[in-house]
Amino acid sequence: MFVGNFVGLIAILPFFDFSLGETMVFLTDPMSDASGRVPLLLVQGVSGLFTFIIAPILYLRIFEKKGLSQFSTIPNPPGIALLLTVAVWFSFMFLNTPIIEWNMNIDFPNFFEAFARGLEDELKDITEFLTAFDNIGQMLFGLIIIAIIPGIGEELIFRGLIQQKFYEATKNAHVAIWLTGLLFGVIHFQFYGMVPRMLLGVLFGYLYWWSGSLLLAILAHFLTNGFTLLMVYLFQQEVIEFNIDGTDEVPLSTVLISGIIFGIMFYYFFKLVKHQESHG
Repeated sequence: MFVGNFVGLIAILPFFDFSLGETMVFLTDPMSDASGRVPLLLVQGVSGLFTFIIAPILYLRIFEKKGLSQFSTIPNPPGIALLLTVAVWFSFMFLNTPIIEWNMNIDFPNFFEAFARGLEDELKDITEFLTAFDNIGQMLFGLIIIAIIPGIGEELIFRGLIQQKFYEATKNAHVAIWLTGLLFGVIHFQFYGMVPRMLLGVLFGYLYWWSGSLLLAILAHFLTNGFTLLMVYLFQQEVIEFNIDGTDEVPLSTVLISGIIFGIMFYYFFKLVKHQESHG
C-alpha cells in the first residue's frame, strides 16, 4: 500500500506541472475542485493495483512458491457457467435489496452511532465525488479503477487467499466462506451496508468454492461494481429515471420472484460444476 501510494503520487505529478508542493496541497483536500477527480481516481487505482494484485502475487511466489494457476481448476469455464454466474448475480441483487434497506436503517448503540454515521457520510461524499463523471471517458476510466481492479484484486485476496487460509484452519468450507464474507463486509468500514456486502462476499465465496475458478467470483464482483457505476452514470446523464443510490423500496413481488430465480439458477450452477468435476 505504501509503495502503491508513492507510485500513485508520482503518477499524478503531471497534472500539477510536476510541482510536488501543489500535489501535496491537492492531496490534503482533493474534493475541493472537480478537476481533482481524475488524479484522485488515478491514485486510488495505482494504490489498489499494488495492494490487492501485485502484493498477493509476490506473496504467493515468494512465500508459498505458487502461481495464479492454483485459483482455477477449470482454466476456461464453459459458457453456460458464465451465463449462470450472471443469472445468479442478477437475481441476487434484487433478493438482497430488503437486507440493504434494513441495514441502512439499523439503530446502533449511541456510543457507536456517531462514529458509524460520520464514516458512512464521509465515504458517501468521496464516492459521489469520484463518480460524478463529466464525460464517457471519465466513466470508462472510473470503470477500470472502481470495478476491474477491485474485482480482480479483492477476489484474489479474500476468496483466493483468506478463504483458503480459513479453510486450512477450520477444515470446513462453509465456515471458511462465511468467515471470509464477514471479514469482507467489515473491512469496508461501511456499517450501514455491512450485512448485504457480507452476503455478497458469501455468494462470491460459493461461486469460487463450487466451481474451482476464481474467474467466476471475479466476474460477479466486477458486475456488482460495474453495473452500479453504469447505472449512476446513466442517471446522471438523464438516460434513465431510476436512481440506484435512491431509497425506493423494491416491490415484495419482485423480491420473491428474484428469490425463486436465484434458487433455481444457483441449483443449476451447483449441479453444472459438480458435473464438470465428475467428468474433469
